[in-house]
Amino acid sequence: MTEANRLLQVAGSVSSDDSKSTAVSALSSVDATGTSPLPNIYNVTGADEGVASHRKIRADDLPSKKLQFSQWHELRRTEVKGSQLKAPRVRRGPPDRDRAFYELTDEDNEKIHHDLRGGPRQKQRDFLEDWETTKMASFTRQELHHGYQKPNLGRILGRLKSVVYLNLQDNELLDLSSYSFPCCEYINVDSNYLTSLSQLPRLPRVRYLTMRDNDLNTLSGLSGLASAPLEELHLTGNPVSFHIGYRYMVFQALPALKLLDGVARQEEDLTPPQGMEDNIKDRGCVVC
Repeated sequence: MTEANRLLQVAGSVSSDDSKSTAVSALSSVDATGTSPLPNIYNVTGADEGVASHRKIRADDLPSKKLQFSQWHELRRTEVKGSQLKAPRVRRGPPDRDRAFYELTDEDNEKIHHDLRGGPRQKQRDFLEDWETTKMASFTRQELHHGYQKPNLGRILGRLKSVVYLNLQDNELLDLSSYSFPCCEYINVDSNYLTSLSQLPRLPRVRYLTMRDNDLNTLSGLSGLASAPLEELHLTGNPVSFHIGYRYMVFQALPALKLLDGVARQEEDLTPPQGMEDNIKDRGCVVC
C-alpha cells in the first residue's frame, strides 16, 4: 500500500465518522408526519418569555467573529503544527486587520493572539506551520483573486518537500511549473485556470493526478509525466478531452497508465481512430 493510499484511508475514516454522527443527529429531529413546522434557526428565543423575539442573528453576534481572520499559529496558546491539521487555514486576513490584531480579547478579557512582532512573529509562524514535514495538505478555495493571498500560498507551496497527498482544487491557479513536490503521489488541481500540462509542478513520484475542469486545449507537456509512475489520470471537463483520438494519444504518451477519466485502458484505445489525423491538423492537438 502506498503512502498516499494510507493517508486517503485515514482521511476517509474521519470523514465517514463525522458524517454518520451528523446524519443521526439530523434524523432524530425529523417529523415523520410532516405536520410540525420547521424551526426558524434565525429567531432568538428569550429565556424568560419563551417566545421568539424575531431578531435576526448577525455575523457580528457570533463569538467566532473575532477569529474570522485568525490562523492557528497566531493564537496565544497553541502548540499545534500544520502537519497535524487536516485542512489548515492558510489564508491571510486583509492588510488592515493588524490594527486590531494585538487588541482582540475573549469573553474572559484575555488576549486572543500572541504579542510577538517582526522577526519573532515570523519565526513562530514558520515553526508551527512545519510545512517541510507535512505529508497530507489540503489548501482549497483560497480566493486568490485577492492579490495579497498569492505570495502567501506560493510561500507555503515552496516548503512542501515531504507532501504525499496534495489538494489544490479551485484556487484560480495559472501556473505551478516553478514548484517541485518530490514525494507527492496524489495531487488534485481540479477547477483551476491551467492551460497546459507543462504548467504542472515537477512530480517525479506521482501515481494519481486529477486535473478536471481546467482549460487544456492540447496535450502539450504530457510527455513530461512519462517518467513518473502515473497510474490514474483525470482530464474530464477540459476541451482536449472532446478531441478525436484523445484517449489514444494519452495512452501512447503514457504506456504505463491504467485508468483515464475513471475508465480502464481498452483495446480500442491502442488503435488510432478514423479521422484523428485531420483532427490534429485542424485543432493542433499534439503530444510533445
